[in-house]
Amino acid sequence: MTLPDDVLIRPAGEADAQIIKQSIKDAGLDRTGLNWRRFKLAVTTEGEVLGMCQVRHYWDTRELGSLWVRADTRGYGIGGVLIRACLAEEAPPVYLECVEARQTYYETHGFRRIPVMQAPRGLRLKSGIGGILARVVFRLRIIVMRWDGADDSPAMLPNQRDERDR
Repeated sequence: MTLPDDVLIRPAGEADAQIIKQSIKDAGLDRTGLNWRRFKLAVTTEGEVLGMCQVRHYWDTRELGSLWVRADTRGYGIGGVLIRACLAEEAPPVYLECVEARQTYYETHGFRRIPVMQAPRGLRLKSGIGGILARVVFRLRIIVMRWDGADDSPAMLPNQRDERDR
């Protein structure tokens, strides 16, 4: 399926902070590091939010996360467009954590699975704690993936911050 013509991808604004928090909470996604300044939103021309995604900036890495697409709009490519919009502003590598069942989906967007021990230290700590909790409580296996980008990816140092982090 293709992205509907009435769907736009835009940076989130301060007015979107509450819907971001609520959507991520309702979806049961990782709520750590939510920063509306880092989000891209998929919205209709009328302003209705259909999906969102962000790249979290940590001291030693960046992590794609908080990918959410409203259930009744899945299958139209909204998630993929959001991923590409987020990655377009990042220099590789960018990491992500996901349940093992999502590995193939993220591979179609250029990510590849790596051993947790190959992830940056901060992500290893987060993945270790979260992975144990997910396995024990929810019986889910969490994996780490890395996007190495393309030769024409924008340059940004892993620890470089900008005005969106304030």
